[in-house]
Amino acid sequence: MATLESSFEAKLRKAMLDEAEHALVGRQANLVFEFVELVHTRLRAYGERHGYDVESTIDSLGEPQVERRRDRLVVAIGWESEQMARWEFGTSDHHVDGDPVLSFVWSGPDVPQWVRKEFDQARDPSGQFRSGWRVFLPDVDVSGLPESRAIRDAFNGLRRLLEI
Repeated sequence: MATLESSFEAKLRKAMLDEAEHALVGRQANLVFEFVELVHTRLRAYGERHGYDVESTIDSLGEPQVERRRDRLVVAIGWESEQMARWEFGTSDHHVDGDPVLSFVWSGPDVPQWVRKEFDQARDPSGQFRSGWRVFLPDVDVSGLPESRAIRDAFNGLRRLLEI
């Protein structure tokens, strides 16, 4: 009969956690990387569908944080931009007051004629014209954002992958 040394369980637990951490964050094309890529793909598709520029939110991705506990790993990843929560969960219709004024580029097919007459066409930092009109308004009533579900849907995809 074989006898196991007393530290066998602890060594096995450590080896399993090492392997799990390596698969999640420690190798190229790891699971966290794949998850983030899927979130970004979904968020870009959402942005294209609704005419939103999501790149600054994507660029705000933080570094994965790994916390090792006795018998588990906790991996956290997030985006520093507060806008990510708005993209993910959407917003309801709301009123925005300027402080003292709001300025943004109003573009798309729904730009009213009065905006086209009253404001100048938008320009990029080099002075070149771009799509839309640079407006300055004291306040606006804004239609809510639809939810993207980019994170939740990617997480569900990762969960299905791990169940296999």
